[in-house]
Amino acid sequence: MTPFDSILQGLLHEAVPLLRGLCSNALIGVYVIQDDRFVFVNERLASLFGYSAQELCAGMGPQHLTAEGDRPLVREQLTRRLSGQVQSSHYSFRGVRKDGEGLDVEVFGVSTRFAGRPAIIGMLMDVTERNDAERAVKDQLQFITRLVDTIPNPVFYKDEVGRYIGCNLAFEQFIGTPREQLIGYSVFDLSPPDLAARYHAADQSLFNSRGTQVYEAQVQYADGSRHDVVFYKATFDKADGSLGGLVGLILDISERKQMEQAIWREANYDALTGLPNLRLLRDRLSEELERARRQGSTLALLFIDLDRFKEVNDTLGHHVGDQLLIQAAERIQAVVRSSDTVSRQGGDEFVVILSDINNAQAAGMVASKIIRLLHMPFLLGSNEVYVSASIGIALYPDDSQQQETLVSYADQAMYAAKASGRNCFSYFTPSLQEEALRRQAIGKQLRRALAENHFEAWFQPIIALQDGLPVKAEALLRWHHPTDGIRLPGEFIAVAEEIGMIGDIGNLVFQQTMDLLQQWPSGQVSVNISPRQLISGDCGLWPQELAARSLPASCISVEITESLLLDERPIVVNTLLGFHQAGMEVSIDDFGTGYSAMSYLKKFNIDYLKIDRSFIQGLANDNTDRAITEAVIAMGHKLGMKIIAEGVETPEQLELLRQAGCDYAQGYLFARPMPPAAFIDYIRQHQSA
Repeated sequence: MTPFDSILQGLLHEAVPLLRGLCSNALIGVYVIQDDRFVFVNERLASLFGYSAQELCAGMGPQHLTAEGDRPLVREQLTRRLSGQVQSSHYSFRGVRKDGEGLDVEVFGVSTRFAGRPAIIGMLMDVTERNDAERAVKDQLQFITRLVDTIPNPVFYKDEVGRYIGCNLAFEQFIGTPREQLIGYSVFDLSPPDLAARYHAADQSLFNSRGTQVYEAQVQYADGSRHDVVFYKATFDKADGSLGGLVGLILDISERKQMEQAIWREANYDALTGLPNLRLLRDRLSEELERARRQGSTLALLFIDLDRFKEVNDTLGHHVGDQLLIQAAERIQAVVRSSDTVSRQGGDEFVVILSDINNAQAAGMVASKIIRLLHMPFLLGSNEVYVSASIGIALYPDDSQQQETLVSYADQAMYAAKASGRNCFSYFTPSLQEEALRRQAIGKQLRRALAENHFEAWFQPIIALQDGLPVKAEALLRWHHPTDGIRLPGEFIAVAEEIGMIGDIGNLVFQQTMDLLQQWPSGQVSVNISPRQLISGDCGLWPQELAARSLPASCISVEITESLLLDERPIVVNTLLGFHQAGMEVSIDDFGTGYSAMSYLKKFNIDYLKIDRSFIQGLANDNTDRAITEAVIAMGHKLGMKIIAEGVETPEQLELLRQAGCDYAQGYLFARPMPPAAFIDYIRQHQSA
């Protein structure tokens, strides 16, 4: 006899108490069915359905406790066992309590014989709570699945060894494979080798230190294109606390990367020429200087300014000027090496970094080539345009080892090249720095002088040659310097223009001129206006200020340079025309030394031409100067203008001007510039005479 047989005999011997214990348990319902009726039920089963055991065994059968929809199932299961088709069965159905409330039950039954006839004995359990819990979990899973599928970004799940166990719809579309075919595969099965290795290493790192993980990488879409993405991953645990795997989300940042690249390029490159701008130039220069320090090599910085570019821009239009700048950039790039940097600083200025050059002469050779190329004609549409270039050169380490200083020195050298006649290059020299420091000091002194009222307008008479009387004057600025005495405009006006003070100084001269005219209402004073004053609009309200003082507009004549006639900017044109319409007169100062722009003389209604003193000085002994002077006088009269000769110092010059028909003259022969009080005395003396 086997141990099992021995145990079975023991159980059979104790069958009665064991069966009684089973039937009386409070957890599981026990039943015996015969002839489709209950012949026995325990109290647990009866209480589950709301009956007493006596009620159920008084003629009721399984059908009375089964929901209508499940009765065929229950009937079939009973029939199969009672007919001997199966010995046992296990199934679930929806039950009905006495009060009509439903419940879920699970049945285990076996065929047997009772009182010599077929019967079924079995157990029944209430699984309503379990089923409700399972349905809730299923509903939650369905909700989560739907929710995850609505996420537009790819979402995926992996087990603890990195195999895919699920994903959302977006991930299917991204990878081009249905989720059912992903289950059990790894990144090495689905991604290119280089990307798969990157993903696998990141997964292993996350598994080794559970938590979250964020990193940028690339992915390959189903169409083969690669995109920049950010991976967001987190681990999850199993119920027992062991590692379950990870969940990940992919965020495509390709557009953001492209936008960042576009923003970076816009911030670092010139939109017109495509060259590095000032910001990127400074970064490049810093890098090249550091490399030059390490290698002990020489670096050259070239500042390039296109001469006469403004004339092209103003006369042919900005679109032509833009084309010129584009072609100029191409010509400069054609000269330098690919390792060098060409940058546009705005306007018509370019900067070149020549790294690792042999000496200063090598930089000069490059500058000469650039000058030759830029001096060649530019074909811009139907226009053939000529410009030139002025280039300043500063060297590291010879001139300076500091970046900002080197930039400043190259800029100073460029201005020195312009001052030398343009279309050339100039090396930085210490004297240029001395000049720059001098101009900087003058700038500081000018600001103090304006604040402390050190400027004064002096006046030089202009004589009518017909009767020899002073009928006009020119306002000339003087600076009462606290240590240097009287300083003339030629020493500081250029600096005032550079630092933006010319408008304030010009308005001061105008105010003092109006003060004088209130004492000399019959006179007229010429006031010099710089191009910057016209462009800034500082003088646009002068006619109204004259009216506010009850002074006629004709008492002021504004003096402009000949080159200003070529400036066709609306603010310049409108301001000059506004002066004329108000009754103010306009003079061309230093006529004959600038551009020959005869058509512009009529366009701007010019009233006076002032012959430059350089022609007057040679009037008595230079036939050319005399011929030019006589021609200007004759031309001016033909155009309806009056002529003023400036710089008259000798009686011979005066007599020749009278003979030529000149209208007015000014110079030391008559009087030097003088302060307002002295000028008023001078006028009174000559009027009484």
